[in-house]
Amino acid sequence: MSNGADDNGIGGIVQCEIDIETGRKLTPSRTIWQGSGGRFLEGPHMYKIDGRYYLMAAEGGTEFGHMVTYARGNSPYGDFKACPYNPVLTNRNLGGYEIQEVGHGDLIQDNSGNWWIFHLGFRQIAQWDPYHHLGREVFLTPVTFSGDGWFTAGHNGTTIKCFDTNRIHNSVVQCEKKCYTFENTQWDKDWCYLRLPHIKNYLLEENKLKLKGTEVNLDKADSPTFIGLRQKDFNAVISCDVCISDGEAGITFYMDENQHYDLAIRKFENGYEVIERLNIGDIKSVVKSVDLKNANNASLAIHANNDCYSFFVKTEEKEIHLGTAQTKYLSSEVAGGFTGVIIGLYAYSKSCCNYAEFTNFKCEYL
Repeated sequence: MSNGADDNGIGGIVQCEIDIETGRKLTPSRTIWQGSGGRFLEGPHMYKIDGRYYLMAAEGGTEFGHMVTYARGNSPYGDFKACPYNPVLTNRNLGGYEIQEVGHGDLIQDNSGNWWIFHLGFRQIAQWDPYHHLGREVFLTPVTFSGDGWFTAGHNGTTIKCFDTNRIHNSVVQCEKKCYTFENTQWDKDWCYLRLPHIKNYLLEENKLKLKGTEVNLDKADSPTFIGLRQKDFNAVISCDVCISDGEAGITFYMDENQHYDLAIRKFENGYEVIERLNIGDIKSVVKSVDLKNANNASLAIHANNDCYSFFVKTEEKEIHLGTAQTKYLSSEVAGGFTGVIIGLYAYSKSCCNYAEFTNFKCEYL
């Protein structure tokens, strides 16, 4: 079952039987539902509940018009009748509300028999600032079945920030992780690379990271020496000690190869310097630099909030503020894409011979 067009060219949710061992198609494709009229009908899921078949999908596109819709039938082959309450879940009309782009849902039932929609959405940076740079997040919204077998979801069909419900026992406590370090994360689970990494350039230790830079920098749609954590919330302080012998290494707030903010130490003709560099489309600018003279190491820090990132370097004498940059230029609305910002550690070097060393990394959410 997928979205597309069937063998007769009719678009919608398409169904056929396959050999589950080989994937070979056994029956002609046929369209079983064409949605409720929203664009980009996608992501179908089917469930059998109390003898009925529920076909749930996303419509409206993965943008501010996103929504969850569904239809119901007595057979997995149809006919399917659209829910009279469609869209059953959407925040498309909640202008200025923090949570937007609600869609791509899955129906789940907990151990107590309660139903929920497990779905995606995002948080915009402020009430009247329709930008988001954290990427899509997971939300849990309550579902209620009526006596006629149709279900409704959320608060009048919307997902709000907090639901008052007796479905979760008071003994259940959500443990939120606020601080991420080298020591309390796992390289193969919490961290990610860009495209296909050259593993020989990464030395991943329990409390230390060593990266060998190559000629591939962050501006190329390739695989630079880079490893990162996804930014999980707006307010945070990210810090790390960085030591180099050549090239450049530091911290980047990375949306894609065209949009990223870098705070790095680099070698130049007269010694070493720390730079704040902004990359927004075709505009690439070193906003400020601090001469470290012969010191080849520095403590770098970025303070993040909803609206901006602030860049600092700590020397033996003092902490220096290099500048700020607005978060909205790394948002999906400006840069495109859905992944959100990644807090990356990277190295770049034309000589490709030495490792940059990263220690005392901390990402603490406030």
